[in-house]
Amino acid sequence: MINVSDLTFEIGGKLLLKQVSFTLSKKQRVGLVGRNGQGKTTLLKILSGQTEYSSGTIQIAKDFRVAYLPQEVITPAKVSNSIYKEAERAFSRLFRKKERLEAIAKKLERADGSQPDHKALLSEHDRLVDELNHSGFYQIKGKIQAVLTGLGFSKEQLHMPVSSLSGGWIMRLELAKILLSEPALILLDEPTNHLDLPSLTWLENFLANQDAGCLIVSHDRAFLDKVVKQIWELDQGRLTIYKGNYSFYEKERQKRMEQEAAAWKNQQKRIGQIKQFISRFRSKATKAKQVQSRIKQLEKMELVEEPILDQIYSFRLPTPPRSGKVVVETKDLAKSYGRLQLFSGLSFILKRGEKMAIVGPNGAGKSTLLKILAGREHADDGKVLTGHNVKTAYFAQHQALELDHERSILENLGHRCPALSETRLRTIAGTFMFSEDDVHKKVAVLSGGEKSRVALAAIMATGANLLLLDEPTNHLDMASQEAVRRALSAFEGSVIVVSHNRYFLDGFIDRVLELDRGKACLYPGNLSQLLATKEYGIDGYNYGSLTTKRPDSSLKTVDNGSDPNKITRREKKRLLAQLRQKKSKKLTPLKEQAAKLEDQIDILEQEKEKIETMLADVATYANQDKAAQLNRRYRQVKKELEGLYLDWERHCSAIEEMHEKFEKKIMEIETQ
Repeated sequence: MINVSDLTFEIGGKLLLKQVSFTLSKKQRVGLVGRNGQGKTTLLKILSGQTEYSSGTIQIAKDFRVAYLPQEVITPAKVSNSIYKEAERAFSRLFRKKERLEAIAKKLERADGSQPDHKALLSEHDRLVDELNHSGFYQIKGKIQAVLTGLGFSKEQLHMPVSSLSGGWIMRLELAKILLSEPALILLDEPTNHLDLPSLTWLENFLANQDAGCLIVSHDRAFLDKVVKQIWELDQGRLTIYKGNYSFYEKERQKRMEQEAAAWKNQQKRIGQIKQFISRFRSKATKAKQVQSRIKQLEKMELVEEPILDQIYSFRLPTPPRSGKVVVETKDLAKSYGRLQLFSGLSFILKRGEKMAIVGPNGAGKSTLLKILAGREHADDGKVLTGHNVKTAYFAQHQALELDHERSILENLGHRCPALSETRLRTIAGTFMFSEDDVHKKVAVLSGGEKSRVALAAIMATGANLLLLDEPTNHLDMASQEAVRRALSAFEGSVIVVSHNRYFLDGFIDRVLELDRGKACLYPGNLSQLLATKEYGIDGYNYGSLTTKRPDSSLKTVDNGSDPNKITRREKKRLLAQLRQKKSKKLTPLKEQAAKLEDQIDILEQEKEKIETMLADVATYANQDKAAQLNRRYRQVKKELEGLYLDWERHCSAIEEMHEKFEKKIMEIETQ
């Protein structure tokens, strides 16, 4: 167990952590959230011993081993091990025990039993045998293969040198070593940035079913919902603990913020009333005692801290020039690297305003396809046809690295868009949440999320009507992700995006192109709809926790040259039936509640009319108590009616919005 008391960390005059206290133990799975710059990574580094803290105490129980995976890992270039051998290093403690056991065995073979340490050697030998047996040392090979395969390494890769790996795969290898070493506590800083959907799902299941405690910094809300049981929020140096997953945290935090705002508002109102009394009667001798009493009341009052409202990021992308109806069309695209075929016969059409996600395991060719569409790479065969008046902008995975770190935000935007005036560039920077003062900051001093926003601003400011985005949410915090998601949803142009962020994709895409093992399938709808209707078996890969078979032949595949924009009548009928059933299931409780509210409103309206009739009768006032009682009830009924009308309007709006949402989806399928 780790016990942290009054932990404080200050840097550059800024207090990042203010007397933070908590405990962490085995099986405790915690998500650490907060806006960029609130100290999440710093806290992980402190707990892992990599950063010194200003004050406080950290007590770690004996044999409570902590493992830390940072956002970026730099592996020495001279590592000559194979991937398998490097993963084997996770068991170095056990291998040392095995070496010691072998050394003792050799000594015992040569001994005749008369040596003074013979008994001690026998005892140590037996102890080491028991420890190795109980540790699962003799099943190490199977464990290594299972974890590496789960994280996306193929059997062929296991014997490749570590030096052949890219940064993202090195991160996976380091994660594998941590998981294999079975620490008591795992600290993970943005572990999902370098994982595809299959390996992400595997990691979710692994973490949910092992004994180690976890403290995870992640901006992937779907991942946090699946894995963690608590959310710890860092904000303004304070740590607030919520017992639930991320969705629970969002709701509870909103309630807490509303309660704090109401408490502060009520206290401010009370303070104003007291001050008004003091000011009004200060000069009156007859009220001196009451005035002094209220002055003391103010002095003793424990002030409620004014809540800091969340900054809601919001921006709109520039309105792009209108393109032709067909934005991009691919015909029989093929791409291979040596014997590895990424895809072949890949054909699809993207129309004006459509937004498509490309998903699949790493190595399936998602980024390569995006580069081909952007003209950054050539296909081996086939064609890419761009429609009339189409202007393309491409955002690479590591686009932020292409920024000039010695130049300011404004200078970088100007370099990317030389035709735009400084006023226009400032406006664009503002839409990406950079204030007037921020635009003069050098890129070198920005956080990873801020650099990503600058890179996104530079790409999207070009006024393109086709955006090709490769993992645009990496390094963005939740608020920034939500802002980008809303902006893309409202964008009038077309979008093709590669991402493993499920929640982000569901916000704006209307079709999914899946690449896997040289083949491609195109599906209507968003990613959640796809995951709800299918999951891969052993020969494919698994997106989630449901169990279904691979897609049947009724879903058109684009590896055989067929038109990917068409679905069979049978499939259309099935999808429409599912949508209508889901629509009815969602709308029925809302309609029932609206009907109940209408009944309650009718009853109170009748009572209100009855009271109004009685109050209009002069005879009522012969009994003053009865008249006063009627007036009180009348005010109460009016207040209740106001609340009921407000609830009824909300339900009606929700019914209307949900109806339109489903009808739009139904129309999309019917027109295919």
